[in-house]
Amino acid sequence: MKQLTNFHRRSVGSKAANLHLMKEQGLVVPPFSVFSFDLFDQTDVLTFLQEQQEAYHTGNDTLNALSQRLQQELKAKFLQEDFTAIHDFSRHASGKHTYSVRSSANVEDDASASFAGQFSTRLFVEVDDLVEAVEETLLSLYQPSALSYYFENGISLEAVKLYVILQDMISGDLSGVYFTANPQGLLNEQLIVVGVGVGSGIVEDKVDTTMVTIHSDDQLSYFETSGTSPILTEKQQVELEDMAEKVTDIFGPRMDIEFTFLNDQLYVLQARPITKLPAEPVTILDNSNIVESYPGTTTPLTFSFIQEAYGSIFRGLAKRMLKNDTQTLQSFEPTFQNMIAQVNSRVYYQINNWYKLLHLLPFSKQIIPIWQDMLGVQATDISAITVKISRSTRLKIMGRIIKSFIQAPRSMKQLDSDFEAISEHFNQTYTREASFEELHQLFEQIKRQVLEQWDVTLINDLYAFVYTGLLKKVCPPEEVQEAIAGIEQIESMKPVFELNKIIYAIQEEQHSDYRKIIESISSELAADFIETDLHPITQDIRQFIQQFGDRAPEELKLETATFRSHPFSLIQLIQQQLELPQTAIRTDSKATITNKSRSPLVNGLKKRAMTGIKYRESSRLNRTRIYGMMRLIFITMGEQLVKENRLEQSEDVFYLTMAELFDLASHRDLSNMQTEIQKRKHKRSVDQKLPAFSRLIYAGSIFEKYPQTINQQQIVSTSQQDFQGIGCSKGVVRGQVLVVEDIQAVNVQQSYNRIIVTKMTDPGWVYLLTQAKGIIAEKGSLLSHTAIISRELGIPSVVNVQQATQQLTTGEWIEINGQTGLIKRLEDENDYS
Repeated sequence: MKQLTNFHRRSVGSKAANLHLMKEQGLVVPPFSVFSFDLFDQTDVLTFLQEQQEAYHTGNDTLNALSQRLQQELKAKFLQEDFTAIHDFSRHASGKHTYSVRSSANVEDDASASFAGQFSTRLFVEVDDLVEAVEETLLSLYQPSALSYYFENGISLEAVKLYVILQDMISGDLSGVYFTANPQGLLNEQLIVVGVGVGSGIVEDKVDTTMVTIHSDDQLSYFETSGTSPILTEKQQVELEDMAEKVTDIFGPRMDIEFTFLNDQLYVLQARPITKLPAEPVTILDNSNIVESYPGTTTPLTFSFIQEAYGSIFRGLAKRMLKNDTQTLQSFEPTFQNMIAQVNSRVYYQINNWYKLLHLLPFSKQIIPIWQDMLGVQATDISAITVKISRSTRLKIMGRIIKSFIQAPRSMKQLDSDFEAISEHFNQTYTREASFEELHQLFEQIKRQVLEQWDVTLINDLYAFVYTGLLKKVCPPEEVQEAIAGIEQIESMKPVFELNKIIYAIQEEQHSDYRKIIESISSELAADFIETDLHPITQDIRQFIQQFGDRAPEELKLETATFRSHPFSLIQLIQQQLELPQTAIRTDSKATITNKSRSPLVNGLKKRAMTGIKYRESSRLNRTRIYGMMRLIFITMGEQLVKENRLEQSEDVFYLTMAELFDLASHRDLSNMQTEIQKRKHKRSVDQKLPAFSRLIYAGSIFEKYPQTINQQQIVSTSQQDFQGIGCSKGVVRGQVLVVEDIQAVNVQQSYNRIIVTKMTDPGWVYLLTQAKGIIAEKGSLLSHTAIISRELGIPSVVNVQQATQQLTTGEWIEINGQTGLIKRLEDENDYS
């Protein structure tokens, strides 16, 4: 054996090389030395390894048998090593020190194959036991799980070379792992998992852990605790974030970093790339602009409605551009269906799909930056997007878009006129006494009439964006806002002015008696008063609700209580306004209307920008009214379902999707839906506690969080049939439970095709887990061996499931979701409810 001084990756392996690089860059790394084995340079050893591998692949040997032969031979070779270097190291070592003995294989910690948990690590090794610990580390190179990993990744045995690290043992107060990307595939989310004591207690699930989730761009974080797990101080978290930034500067953005704190000193123990992240596709969700329409969380009904609306409108725009090119239209169908996404009850743009459609437009390279600027998209980088259409098709699209662009103001004026007809039809048709089927029919009529032509609003948006963008280019920044102010008859201000006229009238002396009535009216009497009172001001209030009753905060969320659906909220607003001085009540715009510029170009741009903005605002108000119509239809449907004893309360309708609601309309038996509604309500209440992140970047498919604790507030399960843990390895499986209290009493045949339920696992469980369909553990975290091994094996795992071994019994059927952490009891293997 030799002590090495050249720390090149080829000379000492990835783990040791990474430690050296971090130390050179000023990170605090416990002192360490690296040793090589002479046996890996011996021809007879390499020949033996090659022959054994060939014999295994051509014969009928098991991995266990191959492992035993390899370990027996390599142990004999190890005993022939010259241990002078180890003995010299021991003589110079302080008697106060113990050591960690770690592997540093040349195949280890690679971006495509980490070998995490495969090789032996010994902690708290006394000086006299170093040779024994080094031998154990060497022989772990040929344990069955490692051999399986080599063969799965196409690595030959003679290519594997091991070095050993002897590192000062730091008996930390707090230890953990920092993931600079969520290993489940959320690239711009960082995770810290921390527990009391040294790292082995954490990965072996022997201590409770806290997980801190960080979104650096938003400067937002939250933590989830378990049991008596520790909470990082602000100073510790800042130190860890600074450390992680330095590590990623050295190695790249997606790292798995082990650390420990001792007496307030942060030590970095090792760093490796996060493996198993999908390379593509990358899905980017962004809430720029859309968060204004759908702030906070939304219900399933709202999301299902707006998802269909966005898809239909963009499909209409594509038809406008492509006309009869059905083949190209069909190729874009997945894009239309995924213009938006919902994660933890929050709505996002699937921004890649927006860019894909924008690339169909002529001058897209010039238009996209304007679009980003107008919508406030902060991250303006665009991944490579190719839209394959012929040159002749592009020319046709250009002609059609330019024509639509020029005609946008006229088209929007016609849209306003058509909307009034739609509104009138609704007011004549809708009644609270309508049957479910009549309401469904009305819904379909309104939807069809609106969506057939609503794509023109996108053309108008583009019209407004382009001319405002051009105005910004030719005018100084300070003049642009003023240039497009004072838009005549802008719809967004009309509700304010109309309501203020009502309030102003109530404040007049001759209406003092009426004012007293308004100030004293209760929530129970408000609706009846507004509906029946004959006072002229009350008639104005009714007219206001008819025109603007859907304009309210969060108005595009169907579950929002508006003036139309909850009239007392309007009375309350009026009551509050009456407390203001009369001078605070405006009845017209105070915007400064600028004089004409001397430049005809500026005047032309200004006029067109203001026209586009005006019609954009009118379409927004019309959209609000459409949502108001839909809200009334859905609430009335809910009331009908309550009368039929199919819902507990009418507001529960918002926790159904449109498809589910219309299944109810067709009288399909969904008797378990009320239980599902309660789960969704609970989930939304949990989601509301999560921070609202502005951008989510997924490698592969989108997934949600199912936290059990947020900032130490325990979340109680809503159903005894279901259990919730932390999903660590994605996938959904159904199977029979095998409760394992003692691993020594269970063999792999018993674990075959079963879902193992246990308190915790350690590296020795890997043989049992290779036969299992899934794994549930009472303890654990994203970095526990349960999680590490299950991810490598590709089997679903859920950890941190309280009392799982007491709640579940051997032989019963369950379904586990390794991504969401949800566990469901089933009646039997055929239960698909």
